[in-house]
Amino acid sequence: MRAILNRWYANNKNVINTTKYLVVSLLLLFVVWLFDVSQPDWYGRLPQVFLLSAETSKQFLTTVAGVFLTVATFTFTTILTVMTTYSSSFTPRVVQRFISKPHVLSLIGIFIGGFFYAVLSLFVVQAVPSDKRLLAGTLGVLYAIASMIEFMRFVQRVIRDIRIVNVVQDIYDEACELVEKEVAERKEAVRIGEDKSDRTLAILANETGYFYDLNVELLRSRLADVACELVIEKKIGEYVAKGVQIADLHLLDTPGKENKAQDEKTFSEDIAACFLFNKAKNDTRDYHHELSMLVEIALRAISPAVNDPNTAINCIGKISSLLGQLFATKNRFIVMRDSEHATIIYKTYSIEEELYLNFYQLIHYGKEDPSVAQAILEGLYLIYLIADDSAKDSIGTFFADAYDTLLEHAGNDLDKKHLRAVQVEFQKQHEKRLARVS
Repeated sequence: MRAILNRWYANNKNVINTTKYLVVSLLLLFVVWLFDVSQPDWYGRLPQVFLLSAETSKQFLTTVAGVFLTVATFTFTTILTVMTTYSSSFTPRVVQRFISKPHVLSLIGIFIGGFFYAVLSLFVVQAVPSDKRLLAGTLGVLYAIASMIEFMRFVQRVIRDIRIVNVVQDIYDEACELVEKEVAERKEAVRIGEDKSDRTLAILANETGYFYDLNVELLRSRLADVACELVIEKKIGEYVAKGVQIADLHLLDTPGKENKAQDEKTFSEDIAACFLFNKAKNDTRDYHHELSMLVEIALRAISPAVNDPNTAINCIGKISSLLGQLFATKNRFIVMRDSEHATIIYKTYSIEEELYLNFYQLIHYGKEDPSVAQAILEGLYLIYLIADDSAKDSIGTFFADAYDTLLEHAGNDLDKKHLRAVQVEFQKQHEKRLARVS
């Protein structure tokens, strides 16, 4: 259920951020109606100095309603301008990331909520005598002050985020959290039991879209009385077509465990219904979403239109650091949930897949730039130093292939010299490791 709610929130995040302050304005209207109309005797509990006269309140609310509407329009224009700047300097993913931030569209929601509060408050207090002091104007003043503070925070955030180094760092920080969580889950993963499989059922996708998440609560309930091992082959964030196999369900022949999965077709469909798909990737679970943004920023930076290799080098360094952390554990799977009868195993990307997915475009487009080519080799060397011994052979093979490609396209002897220097250092470390292991 939590995964379903997370998917619903992700799909409606922009609408929620824009409209959530309408709820706040309605709550304030209720408080105004309660104190100014329904229960006027409660005024004795409030300091009179904080209450405005009816005439002043109505004038202020009339003025601030127009101000909120004007500022909301201005804010929307500012956001469109920033989006245009982002789209020309970064990538579409980064533009969407900017829009999805709570402080962006929520700012428009604040001003829209303030407009509704100001206008509707006039209807609530229109029949109140002019000699009476009201809470409506006071709340309007406080709301206007809070709105202006939020607007200043928005301006400061936009000024900060317009610098590409800050954008890259923020993406890296978000990816770091996801990678650390992934590594912790991999380290704790232990495949227990040596039960032999009696039957294997293929679990087919019942929708088309990106593999978003698992409805774990529902899946556990449906596997509660079944001795099995569910091995998930598809990765979160991978695009899947309807009818494609996404997992294998191994029904175990284990003494003392009764296997209640009799109707294989119905049971397979019930298990398939626990897999959630979406039109967009899950950026709260899939660290590849952030890694892809770093790759795209690097590719845009080394394009002839931008020609900013230093930004590409920065992105390559951060990608390498993240992959090094990811390879620091030898496990390539996660035991997502295990119970007395059932085990759910999520198979992650192999070393070769991870390296290829994150570097093949960088190698292809960066091979002509000597500084980018050297950064790629240095990044792979960094990954090798951080990674667990079980991953070093695969990294070494990929390094050798990348080195051959980059050396072939090096423009002159000086460029080749720098590439060979990195290769020599890598080879020394690799030989030391082999000597240590032997």
